[in-house]
Amino acid sequence: MLKNSITQKIKLFFVVLFSISFLISCSNIAEKSQNQTQILIEYALYDFPLPEDSEIQMDNTVILGSGDLWAGQIVLLSESSPVELIKFFTESAKSSGWTLGSSTISEIVLLVFNNDKRIATVEISKSKKSLFSFSKTKVKIGINHPESIKDTSESIEG
Repeated sequence: MLKNSITQKIKLFFVVLFSISFLISCSNIAEKSQNQTQILIEYALYDFPLPEDSEIQMDNTVILGSGDLWAGQIVLLSESSPVELIKFFTESAKSSGWTLGSSTISEIVLLVFNNDKRIATVEISKSKKSLFSFSKTKVKIGINHPESIKDTSESIEG
């Protein structure tokens, strides 16, 4: 009977040890993936300003292509109000070499910036409140190189 009890404790110990090891490895993989995505975003957006209080929403962030001919969208949640973000983007983008090309301000704010190589579209809207969280501002930033989408009609017709 004592032997049976010790055997059960040893089995339980190994099950717990295996479970903890598995959870730690899953956590490390997810963290490594997020770190790699963060590095890619920082590389791709090296000269476009991002609010310091913003959180990148990895699930809705997409980057396609490579080198200078990439296109993508990054989604952020910010504690700042839409008015504060309009001011931030217009001032910070200008000092980073981007020019405000056009803007539309209504319930959703659209700002279009240009620099010599790329176009950035910033969409600012109030995020929906949930029962357990404070309202945040949602920011979508789409950036592309004008030549990242090539005209394929010539190759189809020819």
